Amino acid sequence: MTSAQQWIGVMATSAVAALSLIAIVWLIRASPAPEPLSIAVATNFIGVPLWVAERQGFFAAEGLMVTLQRLPSGKLALEAMLRGEAEVATVAETPLVFAALAGRSLRVIATYAGSGEHAIVTRADRGIDRVADLRGRRVGVLIGTTVHYFLHVMLIDQGLNETDVTLVELPAAEQAPALAAGHVDAVATLAPFTTQCQRALGEAARTFPTGPRYRGYASLAVAPDLPQRRPEAIGRLLRALDRTIGWMRTHPHEAMQIAMIELNVEGAVVEDIWERLGFNLALDQGFVMLLQSQAHWVIASGLASGRTLPDFRAMIDPSSLARLRPGSVTVTPPP
Repeated sequence: MTSAQQWIGVMATSAVAALSLIAIVWLIRASPAPEPLSIAVATNFIGVPLWVAERQGFFAAEGLMVTLQRLPSGKLALEAMLRGEAEVATVAETPLVFAALAGRSLRVIATYAGSGEHAIVTRADRGIDRVADLRGRRVGVLIGTTVHYFLHVMLIDQGLNETDVTLVELPAAEQAPALAAGHVDAVATLAPFTTQCQRALGEAARTFPTGPRYRGYASLAVAPDLPQRRPEAIGRLLRALDRTIGWMRTHPHEAMQIAMIELNVEGAVVEDIWERLGFNLALDQGFVMLLQSQAHWVIASGLASGRTLPDFRAMIDPSSLARLRPGSVTVTPPP
């Protein structure tokens, strides 16, 4: 090879390298920066898809830089969002009802799971072997949550109402110690706190799960203007969760392992509740009907000052989910 040919080869190689460098720089500049998004997540089973999305990189894959703010309940997660401390909240339906009756402004952009993990745990050593035996007893419950409504439903099914028991305000984390110490005769709770209560009582525990009588919804709540102000971020969030739920269906054991780590519970606890959660992105009419039913209960029980039943359809913004999965939106729009 002549020196001229060598020189040409070197120049060609340098040109290719330069073009490659230019292409890399262009791609870096052209790639949009990840969009930040803060999400308040309840540290119970309705938080599972969010933790999976974080650990498996589905948020990042959709161009999101998500900060998960872990809080003990969906009620507290919603309050954090309403205070502006987070942009999205994971929350079941009952706190949404209380917020609507209080005139708080919010929108639900999707539901993504069921919430059938509720149970009543009683002390059999005090003669409570069935739900009907709760008459005249002290029952620990976190007022204004899905477990409160669940307790109401279970009592009604036995011909009782809330005035037939003494309700004791108890956060979920305090229920097992209170039950073991005898401060209450029973608690209405949800997984994984059900297991804590059962272990605190040992053989004296009796557990009454929800069964088919009540099934709630885990939803994503946002400020009313967020879907219009940050449509791309909301779209990315829903796409990430859609990918996450698909992955969870094909990798259930890996997803349950993540739930075990996040909730610090044993595999048996997760397996017991997994099928009842029903992960799925949707906005269906059953969700609206449950909100209405719970609002009637709240008003009739005097738990909120509002007396007018809200039109919960106006609280739902299906626009983002309809673009992603139009067939999953069956909510009747308001007139």
